[in-house]
Amino acid sequence: FMPVSLIAGGYERFYSEYPEFCAKTKSLSSISPPTSMEPIELGCSSCGTPLHDQVASLSFSPAPSPVEILPFLYLGSAYHAARRDMLDTLGITALLNVSSDCPNHFEGHYQYKCIPVEDNHKADISSWFMEAIEYIDLVKDCHGRVLVHCQAGISRSATICLAYLMMKKRVKLEEAFEFVKQRRSIISPNFSFMGQLLQFESQVLATSWINRCISRLDTSEFKSLSHCTMDSSIQGTISVHSGSSYG
Repeated sequence: FMPVSLIAGGYERFYSEYPEFCAKTKSLSSISPPTSMEPIELGCSSCGTPLHDQVASLSFSPAPSPVEILPFLYLGSAYHAARRDMLDTLGITALLNVSSDCPNHFEGHYQYKCIPVEDNHKADISSWFMEAIEYIDLVKDCHGRVLVHCQAGISRSATICLAYLMMKKRVKLEEAFEFVKQRRSIISPNFSFMGQLLQFESQVLATSWINRCISRLDTSEFKSLSHCTMDSSIQGTISVHSGSSYG
C-alpha cells in the first residue's frame, strides 16, 4: 500500500504556495445554484439539508430524487420530504417520518406517520419495526407509495427499510444492506441500530425456519393418523353396541 500523508495547513495553504500543482476548480462555496432552482431549505429549518443531497442539488444535474427500494417503497431525506414536486412526480401518497424534529410539510395532501426516534445509541428503534412494517403494508395494500425519511436518509430511515426487507423478503441483514446500499450509497445505520437489526434478523430467520418445517410436513401422515383413530373409534362403538344388543 502507498503511504498516506497529510498536508499541513490543508488544501488552501498548498494552493497558495504551489498553484501550478493544483487543478483550477471552484470550491463548493463558490458554486451558485441555477436561478430556476427552488431554495435549498424549503422551510425545513429544523432539519437542515443533508450534505449529500445538498451537494448533489448544487450541481447543474437534475436534483436528486428519493431512491426506489421496492415499487411502493422509497427512501430519502428531509430534503426530499420538503419537495412536493418530487413527491408528486414519483406518485408518493404517504410519508413515514422517522424523526422527532422534521416537520410534515404537506399534511393536507399526503398521509403521514411519525416515528419519533433520535439517531443515537440509546434509541430503541426496533420497538417500532412492526408498526412501521404494518404502515408500509397498509400503503401498499391501498396501491399507494410511501417515502421513508429521516433527516439525512442515512441511519434511521435506512434502518426501517432494512427491517422491512428482512421481514417481508426473509433475507439476512447483509443481503438487505447491500440491496439498499446499491440504491442509496450513503446509508449507514448507527452501531446500535445495526445491533438491533441483527437481533431482528435472528427473530425473522427463526420464524422462517419454523414455518418451513411446518410446510414440509407430509399431510398424508395426518390423514393416515386420522384414519387410524377413526377406525379405532368405530370398532369400539361396534363392540359396545353388539354387547348391549345381545347381553
